[in-house]
Amino acid sequence: MTEPLPRRAVLRGLTASAVAAASASWVTGAASAAPAAAKPSPPATDWSDFGRKVASAFETLHNVGGAVAVVSADRVLHLATFGVRNLQGRRPVTPSTVFRVGSTTKSMAAALVATYVDDGSIGWDQKVVDAWPRFRAPTDEMTRTLRVRDLLGMGSGIGEPAPVESGLHFDGLTAAQIVESAVTFPVVAPRVDDTFYYANSIQSVGGYLPLLATGVAPGDLASAWAVAVRERVFEPAGMAGARILGDPRGQVEDYATGNALDLGGRATSVPFAPMGAYAPSGGAMVSITDMARWLQLQLRQGSSVTGHQVVSAKNLAECYVPHVTVPPAASLPGALSMRYAMGWNDIRYAGGTRLVGHGGAIDGFNTFMAFFPDHDLGLVVSTSLNTMVTGDLWPFYSLSLMLSQQFGINPAGPQQVLDMNTTRLATLAGLARQARPVDLKRTQPYLGYYEGGWSVARQGRELQLRIGPRVFGLQVMPDGSYVVSSGSGTTIPLKLAMEADGTPHIEIPGVETVRRTTGL
Repeated sequence: MTEPLPRRAVLRGLTASAVAAASASWVTGAASAAPAAAKPSPPATDWSDFGRKVASAFETLHNVGGAVAVVSADRVLHLATFGVRNLQGRRPVTPSTVFRVGSTTKSMAAALVATYVDDGSIGWDQKVVDAWPRFRAPTDEMTRTLRVRDLLGMGSGIGEPAPVESGLHFDGLTAAQIVESAVTFPVVAPRVDDTFYYANSIQSVGGYLPLLATGVAPGDLASAWAVAVRERVFEPAGMAGARILGDPRGQVEDYATGNALDLGGRATSVPFAPMGAYAPSGGAMVSITDMARWLQLQLRQGSSVTGHQVVSAKNLAECYVPHVTVPPAASLPGALSMRYAMGWNDIRYAGGTRLVGHGGAIDGFNTFMAFFPDHDLGLVVSTSLNTMVTGDLWPFYSLSLMLSQQFGINPAGPQQVLDMNTTRLATLAGLARQARPVDLKRTQPYLGYYEGGWSVARQGRELQLRIGPRVFGLQVMPDGSYVVSSGSGTTIPLKLAMEADGTPHIEIPGVETVRRTTGL
């Protein structure tokens, strides 16, 4: 490929992701296009042109289903739904259709913690070990000094344990194991807020912490957390349809199914894959109507559209306080800087315009939400298309269009997104021209079960790599390596090879290598 995504961004395209990890390859240099001293204009009251262009881009960018909402504190200024809930039934997306919203759940987890700060059960600057005496960090110093806020701020100095970092093993640990194994997590920085590191595991510990502090047993955390976020956040916020779910089938009627492009550029359905005990990091399913209400809660300083004070203005505002600088390579279109807070990013543009936002990606879905706290304006976009290869583009087109139309920031941004779509599809087509069907006889020795829950199997004439519900079709490249040709991992390179003792292994470069345990 001529424009590869960073390896960690590639895998986060499958699962819960940072606000712009997957956009890093196309925003470079965008900040220079912004006016040096642009004075933000007041938000427009007519959203018809915005709506037309977003609708046109939805089609141009080959999305399957999606929804967009623009809100102020007191009104929904624009709401539209597009496409179909799934490729099989062709039923249209509605304002009540729930989408997996990935890591935007982190903002809801932070708000939940804030409600416990409100009632005095826990404090932002309280030492974690004082809130839950059984907490152990990877070093004695971290155990003594880490505060509650540090676990939610992506600057704790604690990294992601392998193989969870790939985002393919979220169902491998229970909530109890997550909170009790923090002592084994890798150290990536010597000081708090020294280095940005997007780690779902330690953030999940932070999400569970108030329940631990109030006496919930580790073995009961997952179910208790789902109840707490529903009773303390979703219901009082007026988000009646929001759920903590990995798979909505049998529980929700109106839901979208995720999709991904194959090597031929065709959209195909992908299965629901679990977040398991990592629910505080990315486990929510939410409709565009309820996501709009979530943004309105932010603009109303913790008060819901139904009149409930869900969380105090003071402690909700703490969730927006920046902790650590996000590297420029992961910045947003036209942004001068971005810093991670708690479940939100603080993003600054030329002229002093401030945006608070977060994105979320998980198998076959992509969501971006943000609000301008100084302009009473918010945007949320959800789509049922995987980040790999193009699923992040429609949300970022919508953001770029809003920045351009409302604030005069980076006017070329919307066209840059459309151009990037052309480039990515051309790159995909080039890869497809090189790939060939596998020789099933030659790959027979690799069939079987591997470490980490992986397996290699044949389905008809297709060779497949499988892990849990995920199924990745494989094709072979001219150099003998393989490429994922279908499923939520399209374009991921990998190797099938024999070790010196004749044991087959799968190598996903930069991610993990696993040995076969049982052959067929």
